[in-house]
Amino acid sequence: MGIFELNPVGTTSALGREIRLRRIIGADGRLMTVALDQAVPRGVAPRLADLKTVFDKIADAEPDAFTVFKGVAGHLLSGRAKQVPLIIKGSTFCVDFHLTYDATVAQVADCLRLGADAIAVGISAGSENQVAMLEMLSAVTEEAHKWGLPVICHAYPSGELWGDRKGSTESVIYAARAAAECGTDIVKTWYTGSAEEFKRVVDATPTLVVAAGGAPTPKPIDVLNQAAAVMDAGGAGMTAGRNIWGADDPGAMVHALKAVIHDGADPSEAVKLLG
Repeated sequence: MGIFELNPVGTTSALGREIRLRRIIGADGRLMTVALDQAVPRGVAPRLADLKTVFDKIADAEPDAFTVFKGVAGHLLSGRAKQVPLIIKGSTFCVDFHLTYDATVAQVADCLRLGADAIAVGISAGSENQVAMLEMLSAVTEEAHKWGLPVICHAYPSGELWGDRKGSTESVIYAARAAAECGTDIVKTWYTGSAEEFKRVVDATPTLVVAAGGAPTPKPIDVLNQAAAVMDAGGAGMTAGRNIWGADDPGAMVHALKAVIHDGADPSEAVKLLG
């Protein structure tokens, strides 16, 4: 009798991890998620002051998942007839106060208690706090996988020690690869400006790689073009925040990004969904 017959996957945490990953990753292996974890790292934007109204517009468009802090998950999801896969942000930086240190703000137990499908934590590669961040990521990954919970790492080369190399393709590769080597299931990292450069990141990272949507783009089609480039590079998808909830019609922007990421639509066609 083989080892898998003695201890089949159905009796281990591997099954729970697999099921949760299926909820947030489409059958095509791609994902389009929405970041609503902006208030602590960047302040409360006017559009997010009424978070529930914006969330309802986004949720009705059915993104693959969304990311929030634990304290607002119930406010957004309680009582909804149709749920959206939930990712709990387990750590956070702050642009004004601690840019290169992610404080731990949620535990694996919080995610399980709230019915979340994954936990997301961040690292600031190339910072004086890198050691602590890698230790935190490794500890969270070990605990999460023990309980069948996937881990998403927001791996950014945001550290002050990079000098003029900060934001280079090489720095992004380093951050993404470090997260993968610590065992994360999905890496979210900075877009590197072109499909050719982002392909270098994807090729060097032995796990699923998604791009962060970044700062608000001048025109809606710009973020759609970025999403198309990420897919051309072999990326798994995109997580966008400000370019979705800051759009004139957040739900329409979700539909447009889903068209590009899941359906392979050309951005010039997908932008028509914005009306």
